[in-house]
Amino acid sequence: MTRVDQSKAGRRTIVVVGATSEVGAAASARLQRKGHAVRGVARSLGIALSDRHALNRAFAGADSAYLMIPFDVQVPDLHRFERDIGNRLAEAISASGVRRVVLLSGLNAHLKMGTSLGAAEMEERLEALGLDELVHLRAGFFNENFVKGMGFIEQSASGVFATPFRGDLPMPLIAARDIGERVADLLTTEDWPRGRVIELHGGGHYTLAEATGILGSAIGRKVGYQTVPYPDARAGMIGSGMSASFADALIETATSFNAGERWALEASGPRNTTPTRLERWAESVFGVSRHAA
Repeated sequence: MTRVDQSKAGRRTIVVVGATSEVGAAASARLQRKGHAVRGVARSLGIALSDRHALNRAFAGADSAYLMIPFDVQVPDLHRFERDIGNRLAEAISASGVRRVVLLSGLNAHLKMGTSLGAAEMEERLEALGLDELVHLRAGFFNENFVKGMGFIEQSASGVFATPFRGDLPMPLIAARDIGERVADLLTTEDWPRGRVIELHGGGHYTLAEATGILGSAIGRKVGYQTVPYPDARAGMIGSGMSASFADALIETATSFNAGERWALEASGPRNTTPTRLERWAESVFGVSRHAA
């Protein structure tokens, strides 16, 4: 069967893994506005990452794909979970003949540890496939983590936001929408980048003490930051419903950050800076509800 080169025809068929996540939704919307056909992969869309046959059907006949390894904070063995998903995605890519892939990775993936280990291993898995066009998009710490994973709103009621990360070291913070838009642009560009790794540092570098003040102002509360000792943080995470496996990975990431290990490989500049600063993001997420209160 002759394969149609959809990219040359101007319209691509693109698989978006995690299409209902913030990054995937932003990428899908931008791709559809550009006139491309998007196949969303998500459990709520009827295609679970645990279903090998459904994945193979989703990728069949596509020419491009956006991939990510989702977090599951309750899974008993985080890295085994990530490897199982990664293997199924790689098999689907290989069987389909997809030639262009953008992988969402972590800014510190080169360290191959903690919560970025799954993405780092996926980079290696994809490299082994010999793809024509492959980019590892290494992004900074998501702004959305403050809301979904770290419970800023809930913690702020006490006047203190606490995590195991040091509050005095700058951290690259990025809005998920900015990542999604960069993903869409890469998937459709006619000028494919030469390098395999593209870093996205985000809208700026902030200490967690600074970020706490910004987020507190956005919700109309005075909130201070506190670094929690690792044993207390781990116990708190497990008590809140996280698995010990995920808590250990997060503590490993925090330990790396607190020791000042180099997360980014390149200096910040126009190439890796994205439009949305934390102040603007916080106002867009929290400002409406605050003003309406």
